[in-house]
Amino acid sequence: MVSIIKKTALSIHAIAFGVAFSASAAMASDFRMLASWDGSYPVVPNVAEVYMDMVKDASDGKTTIAMTGPEAVPPFEQLQPVSMGVFDLLFTSGAYHSNETSMGLVMDAVKGDPEARRTSGVWDQVDKAYQEKGLKLIALPTLPEGYNLLLREPIGESCDLSGLKIRGTATYTSLIQSLNAQPVVLPPAEIYSALEKGVVDGAAWPVIGALDYGWYEVAKYFLRPAFGTGTYMILMNLDKWNSLDEAEQTLLLEQGAELEKQSIVKLAEVAKAEEAALIERGMKPTSICGDKAETVEHDWAQGVWALGIEKGGAPVEALKETVTKAGLDF
Repeated sequence: MVSIIKKTALSIHAIAFGVAFSASAAMASDFRMLASWDGSYPVVPNVAEVYMDMVKDASDGKTTIAMTGPEAVPPFEQLQPVSMGVFDLLFTSGAYHSNETSMGLVMDAVKGDPEARRTSGVWDQVDKAYQEKGLKLIALPTLPEGYNLLLREPIGESCDLSGLKIRGTATYTSLIQSLNAQPVVLPPAEIYSALEKGVVDGAAWPVIGALDYGWYEVAKYFLRPAFGTGTYMILMNLDKWNSLDEAEQTLLLEQGAELEKQSIVKLAEVAKAEEAALIERGMKPTSICGDKAETVEHDWAQGVWALGIEKGGAPVEALKETVTKAGLDF
């Protein structure tokens, strides 16, 4: 009888150990993340790499993320390989895949309050839309006062951008056109050369990046006021997400929520420091004048929503209703 009891106890112990080992093994993952920018763009070290460290620390080193930049896949072509599982995670901007879904794009026209975005249902609506594309939303880290224009010359007597060619993604098209300029689509890697050679007269870009990319050498003015929010995205392949146990899913989402809170503060600090550094390097602010000066941000946001609804239809209209109800529109 004693022998049977010992064997039973050993069996129970072995089963318990096996369950614990399985849970530990399930929590041990090495993910591959594709990023739309290389490490010279400040959001990479201040957002993507921070998230990587947060996940590693929260899992006691069991869950790690290795990042690959746009040298592997160009920014405008990254959604599909992640949705197909070639990479596990994607760090990107919704503007880079607006032809596939515009739900990420219109988040640039939503105020950046992380808690309000979640409690209002906005976050969940974006998540649902991306799940239909085979992707799970993990986080929406945000740069407040997100965008501006870098210009070779200051605003002139026209008070707007009349006759100029301005680099920009689809997000900026309506604003650029409303200021009587011509939008030109170029990937980030080509902006310096295009400005230097006069292929474009300016470039629309978030309020951070010009310093590390050296664009202050070829564009001496930045537009003020800034407008909108720069909403970045961390997405995960949906099949990979569904393969994870609940504990690891919770870990990834909790760290994503914390990242949103931290990044909106950190990126504002980075933007302020960068503007000061650009001024030290000879850049100067220049402003739209006349009636447009008072409506730039609103006009820009309305243009983003119009584009998003044109591309995305009813789901984007429903999102806009939620945003307006929550007081998160511009």
